[in-house]
Amino acid sequence: MTSAIDPDLLAIYQKSDYRVLGEGENDFVMHIGKPCPPLRSLMLRAAVSTACFVSAYNPRSEPCSDDENARAQARLSLDVSQMGLSYLEGVGEDPDGECAGEPCLLVLGISHESTVMLGRKYGQNAVLWSEADGVPQLLLLR
Repeated sequence: MTSAIDPDLLAIYQKSDYRVLGEGENDFVMHIGKPCPPLRSLMLRAAVSTACFVSAYNPRSEPCSDDENARAQARLSLDVSQMGLSYLEGVGEDPDGECAGEPCLLVLGISHESTVMLGRKYGQNAVLWSEADGVPQLLLLR
């Protein structure tokens, strides 16, 4: 698939840490294409077979103000809640510090179609998608 996303940005996505914030020791980090036993376990406990990791920050990787980003993220949280889905807070982090971390949501039990819809609604280049195997994959949206 050909993508409109800059290859350097894709490289950052590939190496990033996708941290799910639990309580204390329940935090865990996901990496693209690598099994994540804590994610798989969480999905089993929640009785879901899918999850996505999505943000509303900085659409198309164009910097927005803190206020704009916070408002967009609040709308994303509201959208997910109105879909009747549960989520955990998270953050996407570049381990080299080239890009600032962005708040994200790990949405449990979301369909592939709804994942694409949310990502596109909030102007994201890509989101993480996982099925029951707990192996996050990068889902390109542009």
